[in-house]
Amino acid sequence: MSAPGNLKALYTDASYEPTLDEWNWLVHKGGAAYKSELSARTVFESELFGMNTYILMSMMEDYLRVPERLRAIRKHASPAELVRKALPIGNKRSFINLAAMPLHYLTGRELFVDLGENTLADGLEDQLEVLRFWREATIAMRTDGVLFNMDAEPANSSHVVGDRLMAEILDDLVPAEDETKTAIRKFGARLTAYAFLENCDARTAVCDTGPYELEDGTFLALRETCADGDGDFPWLDGIRETLPYQHFVIAHRLPAHVKMDNNVWGTAWFTPSDYQADIISTRVFCTDGGVLTPLGPSEIDEATKAIRKAHRALYQRLAETDPEERNLYATQMYAWKTKAWARLAGCYDEIDWSVTPRIAQSYEKFQDPNLALQLIGGVFVPQDRDSCFRPLGG
Repeated sequence: MSAPGNLKALYTDASYEPTLDEWNWLVHKGGAAYKSELSARTVFESELFGMNTYILMSMMEDYLRVPERLRAIRKHASPAELVRKALPIGNKRSFINLAAMPLHYLTGRELFVDLGENTLADGLEDQLEVLRFWREATIAMRTDGVLFNMDAEPANSSHVVGDRLMAEILDDLVPAEDETKTAIRKFGARLTAYAFLENCDARTAVCDTGPYELEDGTFLALRETCADGDGDFPWLDGIRETLPYQHFVIAHRLPAHVKMDNNVWGTAWFTPSDYQADIISTRVFCTDGGVLTPLGPSEIDEATKAIRKAHRALYQRLAETDPEERNLYATQMYAWKTKAWARLAGCYDEIDWSVTPRIAQSYEKFQDPNLALQLIGGVFVPQDRDSCFRPLGG
């Protein structure tokens, strides 16, 4: 598909209403990048969770529920107002969750079509509701004038931090001495593993932005990792309270010879992969309460120990949970990406967060590994097209 003539307005003007052809160009572009990444890097494996099963269920749930939830949020605030209201990093309205909003929703559309329950012509207004929210929020969040990481400069990067916040981060970095790097590396590994377990072995609580290129030729890489500090996940009751902090940003300043590649939904890979040896300066920040607070060595040590204990407790709890109930947890986790937006808008209690009964009852059907793999493969790596998504409007 050829690029729209008014690409600048499409990418940067939230008041501009795209034509259906322009929406479909965005859908195709995002779907092609999604297919490429899923084909190259993603392997759905988990010891505790049937990932193909809950991916199917949660993305179909997204298709049924996300439009109404976004309409409820919009009654209270626009996407741009919500983005301006809080820190752009260190929360569950992160770039990875925003990028996943249309990707998961449109995957649900494809699944309903492939199952013969909908046609490609169905649901256009709901689909545009989701795309409008995503586009307006992305325009407000990003500082680089694009909607997709592959179009940024440098390519495959994302930038959401403005000059003032960047200066604040840089001022608080400390030299990456061996002891400091070791402590932060241990903390980061513990936190990432715990965040994945909280999120049923999905990556939605771990988001990378950058590279943020600096005047001296180095660059900054930011990793946001957020635990459930708001009580969204009932499987964490009694465990989340044991953590001294919930929301984090780890900042690393790196030399130019290290390469950071940030994919369409906000997960970074580095070359060389053991980039930690090259870190020049670094810092762990807590963003609880929407305030960026640098943590010292004793606070990082305290958090590391608490996360280790919480990880053990949560693993034991989940291992003792019935597999169908675990699967419901995972379906809820993926289908609740808009909770953080609703909390900020002040309408959390106005929204029904329960899983649609027909989706909750589809576990037995979709736990069939052959059916699940067939449906997942047909949507994520379709053989007859280069994009996961077919055009809107039939």
